[in-house]
Amino acid sequence: MESRGRMIARGFLIPRMEAPTLRPVISSDARRLAELARAAGFGESPDEALEWNREALSLLADGDESPLLADVLRWQGSVFRERGRTSEAEPLYYRSYELSVRIGYDAGTAHALNCLASLAQRRGDIRTAANLASDALVIAGRIGERRLIGMLQQNLGLLADIRGNPAAALAHYSVSLRTFESSNDLEPMCWLLNNLGALHVKEARFEEAESVFRRALGISRARGDLMCEGVVEENRAELELVRGAIDEAYDPLTRALEIADRRGDSLRRAAALKLRGAYQRLCGRPAEAAETLRYALTLSAVSEDALLGAEVLYQFGLALHDDGQETSAREAWQAAMEAFERIAARQWVGRVRKRLSSGVTGRYL
Repeated sequence: MESRGRMIARGFLIPRMEAPTLRPVISSDARRLAELARAAGFGESPDEALEWNREALSLLADGDESPLLADVLRWQGSVFRERGRTSEAEPLYYRSYELSVRIGYDAGTAHALNCLASLAQRRGDIRTAANLASDALVIAGRIGERRLIGMLQQNLGLLADIRGNPAAALAHYSVSLRTFESSNDLEPMCWLLNNLGALHVKEARFEEAESVFRRALGISRARGDLMCEGVVEENRAELELVRGAIDEAYDPLTRALEIADRRGDSLRRAAALKLRGAYQRLCGRPAEAAETLRYALTLSAVSEDALLGAEVLYQFGLALHDDGQETSAREAWQAAMEAFERIAARQWVGRVRKRLSSGVTGRYL
């Protein structure tokens, strides 16, 4: 959940260029650098994004308590967050929030609350995430920040989905989609479509999911939003795995992994490796799958993504079971169930209990 117009991505499409030589210490230079950073961050240059944001922050004097400083602090936090460096993002979000409150910058306060909600969601604290997002929505509604309202509706939908309430999730997503379509706001719309398609997959509405993912993929490629494109490819691969079209999953999951590698994104790499491990298991290579998933577990732990870590544990258990390691499989499933219970992911808890009771599945889930 990100507060710059989508769940994760940033900015606008620009040609690759060298970082400009900086001379005057003025806010216009800092803003220009920050915009360059936002563009680089959603493409394949997050390292450049970090550096340009650092330079932008260096231009803003310590005593310059301005909305721009609050924005750049938050944007820098999001570059870290989007690469799975969650703990490095947190203090930047808090600094942005505290500064926004101090100077009466309501939009910055709401955006920072939304970013902090995204960290709570990642760590599995769904109640705190929902409270923070709801607080942000109150502020956004009061000041008429329609784009942020759309993003927060999307994020509340994601939280409802995690909690196993698809009807509430769809209601939030529908409000969000109408908001973005009314202004033809393609950046956040791409991420909303991603989440909407994932919900369709869970509800076995496969044709609708395929159509939504096709639309999201077109938007992300047209905008040069490489990160969103990678997540769409993950979801397309998962769609094929869920409906049993195993061979059709190979290309999108390979593309998702390639994008994560290009961006140096450990979190998205963990998500893509979860899919690769499942693919390997379903192709009859459970030992290979277990090794892939063991590495994905390490990456998800470093990124502090509780839901992803639990999903990888579940797949790890399936691979171990198919490899004849029944005791280890049950241990993995038990750990997964405890993780899902902490997150209050009710549908997943039921699924893992079924595995613990029967142990057998020849499917993705």
